[in-house]
Amino acid sequence: MPMSLVDIDARTKFLLLVAFMVTCVASLSAIPFLMPWGADMQNVHAFQQCVHGQSPYLVDAKACGDIWSRPFYYPPFLFACFRWVRPLTLETTMRIWTMFLVGSFVGIFLAWAKHITRERPAGERYQVVIFCALLLLQFPFVFALERGNTDTVNVLLYTVAAVLFARRRILLAGVAAGLAAGFKLSPIVAIVVMTGALVLARAQVGRWAWLRFGGGALGAFALTLVVFFGEAKRYLLDVLPKYADTITVTREWSHSIPTFVGAYHGKFGMFLGACLVAAWVWAGGRALARGDAAMALAGSLAVSTYIPRTSYDYNLISVYPLLLLLFLRAQRTNRWALLAFGVFAIAGDRRLFAMSGAKIFTPVLHLALEIAFLVVAAVVTADPDERAAPSPSYERP
Repeated sequence: MPMSLVDIDARTKFLLLVAFMVTCVASLSAIPFLMPWGADMQNVHAFQQCVHGQSPYLVDAKACGDIWSRPFYYPPFLFACFRWVRPLTLETTMRIWTMFLVGSFVGIFLAWAKHITRERPAGERYQVVIFCALLLLQFPFVFALERGNTDTVNVLLYTVAAVLFARRRILLAGVAAGLAAGFKLSPIVAIVVMTGALVLARAQVGRWAWLRFGGGALGAFALTLVVFFGEAKRYLLDVLPKYADTITVTREWSHSIPTFVGAYHGKFGMFLGACLVAAWVWAGGRALARGDAAMALAGSLAVSTYIPRTSYDYNLISVYPLLLLLFLRAQRTNRWALLAFGVFAIAGDRRLFAMSGAKIFTPVLHLALEIAFLVVAAVVTADPDERAAPSPSYERP
């Protein structure tokens, strides 16, 4: 009789996953390369070089040296964090930044695998190392390296928040998440999801855990604005509204729900985004109630990149912690289907959805598969077919 997928041993399934991820490396040829190296960092570098004490939001982008005449759209906290690039050339900046990105993700993977998840490793450690290494060779991360993207700082700060949360330092966890939101705004979505999940699970995790986390995040985010009050006021009132109206192109290397859906179907895009957020509030609440804070935190971070109007696939590095946790789950349960679906949706070959004249395999289908993966992951997170440990209280003793 033919062997079914259920009968295949875990090691064989792991090797099949590795073979698939190695094949997906070929999709790197689909990265829309720009010159010079570090096109996103070039914007930050150019404004750091030319402001000379002025507001980056008032200086002309072309006169400042941005190659594509892009205004400075980032929060003032982010701008202040990159003062170190002023005496450096763009090439030197990118060399330093690339080492920082790689080193940061080594630490991020280590933190989620050893310090955030409560589950004991069930498989071989070398498999985790190979999986994480292959994630760093996939389209999202290499795209981030090519552009000199800054979203890794968000993931790093939110990982710090997750470590603190796992240690029951809920207020400090909120502070770290709030700093991530001050650096770039997309983690606000993750904070909303996590706070909502804490409200749903308050009977198990502590009555005021949601207030400690949400209040800490709000306070830290507000501090990043108050410290740079004049620039923050200009950013919130003048720059952000214009940036929020930007509709990015519908391509196989972007994934914004408001762009893909809202641009053609109006408020339905907002509704779809709200449904995705609600799904993970529910799933996160269920996960927290049984003591699985890691999945709640990783899920909240994963959905945060789909809500802004500007979301390119280098932002999908925010989904990497969720993929890692699903890998650890697959090792424990020998159920690899959801992980394989996620790897295909998040890190699969984009060229499949970029064929000229295609009617089915389009960028819209790619986004639909990504959303489907996140929804299925939420359902599995909410009701896993695994024996759960007793749920801890996250109130400080």
